[in-house]
Amino acid sequence: MMIDDIAPEVRTPDSRTPAVPPGDGRGARGGFWLVAAVYTLVMLGGTLPIPLYVFWAPRMGFGPFTTTLVFAVYALGTVLALMVFASLSDHAGRRPLLIAALVAAAASTSLFLVADGVGTLLAARFLCGLGTGIFTATATAALGELAGEEHARRASIVSTAANMGGLGLGAVVAGLFAQYGTDPTHLVFWAYLASLVPAFLALVVTPETVTARRRPTVSVRRPTVPDQRAARAEFLRAATAVLAAFAVSGLFSSLVPSFLRERLHVHNLAAVGAEVGLLFLIALTAQVAAPARWLSGRWAAPAFLIAGVAVFETGLWTRSLVTFVVGTLLAGTGIGLAFRRGIAVTQRLADPQRRADLLATYFLSAYTGTIVPTLALGLLDQTINQNVATLILAVAVVVATLAGALSRPAT
Repeated sequence: MMIDDIAPEVRTPDSRTPAVPPGDGRGARGGFWLVAAVYTLVMLGGTLPIPLYVFWAPRMGFGPFTTTLVFAVYALGTVLALMVFASLSDHAGRRPLLIAALVAAAASTSLFLVADGVGTLLAARFLCGLGTGIFTATATAALGELAGEEHARRASIVSTAANMGGLGLGAVVAGLFAQYGTDPTHLVFWAYLASLVPAFLALVVTPETVTARRRPTVSVRRPTVPDQRAARAEFLRAATAVLAAFAVSGLFSSLVPSFLRERLHVHNLAAVGAEVGLLFLIALTAQVAAPARWLSGRWAAPAFLIAGVAVFETGLWTRSLVTFVVGTLLAGTGIGLAFRRGIAVTQRLADPQRRADLLATYFLSAYTGTIVPTLALGLLDQTINQNVATLILAVAVVVATLAGALSRPAT
């Protein structure tokens, strides 16, 4: 398989480039897998709350729109982190930002444990998004540098696998705790908080890859794009593709719990968590196992995304669980292909001294895609039938996907 050709290698560091100190090969290898493991754990925390809204809503007295708002606040926290904090690791170092993100995850988890109203729930979700945004861009940059030029393909695969795998596992784990645990809205968060302790120790012993540090300046950053016209066009196509892909995942995650519970009368929370997790785990499988021609081709990811949206939308209208699951499989494959290819393109085009900066722009596009359909669904659902609302959003996602796929490469 010629995957190295479609997942281009990270640029060779020069004397000014952030890099693992010479002679630290064993430490770099160990640090690579430690960062990957913590990355998975942080992303897992992002989807833990999804199966639990069925408990919080009656206890705190909120309806579908507030549930949508809580979903959106997570993405807003992520976007804020990507616009303000994520690129700071290019100056301050990867490890301090990774540890700061883990602290935000711990604070978020603590708020979930004491949440007794919507305000606390919103604050917890916002902090969770903030930590996720900082960690995604910083960890992806660190993995590329810890792997080195000769293992760029491994870095690309592992970073995307940690992201999607963690998101998928979070929903599954929370569903199992909620269905079979003694305290569904607390036990899972106590377990998660305990897991952050070894994660913190893992980051402490991970080698720092930014050797030429400078004092960082906190400011709202403008999204960064490559300077050269052809590179800029290539990056923008990748960013548009991942925006559409994450719009599908946001729409899907917002719909699944209520669809299964209210339309199909599925009340087993482990099943709800498994269905949400399936989308992300299929995306992970696509990233690792897809043929090289799917990853390098222009139409594989858009084709799977559009087919997935069409099929799971059909499942919504016909109230067919089988059809909905088939749509999940197709859409998950498209999401995985788009995300995997976009990470590879971004790593290749990034200036080695500003790697986290361009990665932050890429993830900013992804999480913007999550916010828009989630909020739109909540607003439209107040005035029109949910099936019609999702159909409108599905058409918008298909249009965005086609627009990105049909754009001509710059010369």
